[in-house]
Amino acid sequence: MFPDFEHAISRLGTDAEKYELRQRLFGSETVLPMWVADQDLPTPDFILDALKCRLEHPILGYNVMPDSLYQSIIDWQAQYGYDVKASEILFTHNVANGFFMAVSAFSEPGDAVLVQPPIYPPFLQAPENNGRRLVEAPLVLQENRYQIDFEAFEAAITENDVKLFLFCNPQNPSGRVWRREELQRLADICLKHGVTMVSDEIHADMTFPPLQHIPMASLSEAVAQNTVTLSSPGKTFNLGGLQSGYAIIANRALKAAYLKVCRANSIHDLNLFGKEAMQAAYSEAGKAYRDTLLVHLQQNIDRLEQTLADCLPAVRVMRPEASFLVWLDFSEIFDSQEKLKRWLTEIAQLGLNDGESFGEVGKGFMRINIAVPTETMDEALKRFKIAAEALNR
Repeated sequence: MFPDFEHAISRLGTDAEKYELRQRLFGSETVLPMWVADQDLPTPDFILDALKCRLEHPILGYNVMPDSLYQSIIDWQAQYGYDVKASEILFTHNVANGFFMAVSAFSEPGDAVLVQPPIYPPFLQAPENNGRRLVEAPLVLQENRYQIDFEAFEAAITENDVKLFLFCNPQNPSGRVWRREELQRLADICLKHGVTMVSDEIHADMTFPPLQHIPMASLSEAVAQNTVTLSSPGKTFNLGGLQSGYAIIANRALKAAYLKVCRANSIHDLNLFGKEAMQAAYSEAGKAYRDTLLVHLQQNIDRLEQTLADCLPAVRVMRPEASFLVWLDFSEIFDSQEKLKRWLTEIAQLGLNDGESFGEVGKGFMRINIAVPTETMDEALKRFKIAAEALNR
């Protein structure tokens, strides 16, 4: 029923961003690309079967969003204790597109938008690209785990008259799963100061047991009325190329503001195959697949952690509590980001995400994507070992 997680599949000749951009990003076609959050694991058969079934009809015309699609989202979010209504759901091309539109919808030019670095780079780009002021309340690294400095967070709001908070739940790049009390405290501060919250929850489905994902908007009706939730099955089921996402907005005024931006840019509904894939993913088969995927991801994380402990013990591995992205701290080995990048690309022959792109506090770090087959993981670990030997010499 489920894909083969063991054997590598060539993506050459498929216009895969992950591979086609190697020369431009890393100066080499031979690096093993483990950067963008795009899996090298096959999309599960039950989703491919749904797409094939639709292709049996010879007309690929315009389509509407059926009630069954809305219901699949409602049922999927219910597993997290999040009560969603069909009238609250709007569709986006993807989650990043969703929060770029949120910046336009919920703030004015010159307004301050708050983020918490290290953070997924589009969070840093969306405010400035829309003529807003970027305000940062960096996470605090304590014992290899990020924490929120709530006093600094609130001070950033009051000192800069922040209007909008872009939140990542679970956190990217660290894989941190926020606990209920942390979410509540953030929500209380934002409610107190009239700051609208936009919660990117695209990695939520890959929360590792025994932890459980808690949607920000599920905390209370007051929080739901102040929160826009963004999500997609794209990461969990490897559907990034279908460009399908959605926003959940309970507050009528916020929904109207968001719709205004969507209409101004003619963004509405999902494409035909995004619609089919989302319904197939958000099913009982999808839940079973997700659970199997998590086992494989944990095995890859275990192996990465053990290999680096053996050959590069000075590298601190921040074990993710969710998702397939691992945040690696090389700061005890390299005194500059350029030296670190050269070692990775030229000696290790690995293409990772530059930690500095996640904000100033990302210096010394790299993000690696371990959503790969066992064969690919074997090769990556082999390259780390060879590069470690060269470094030790």
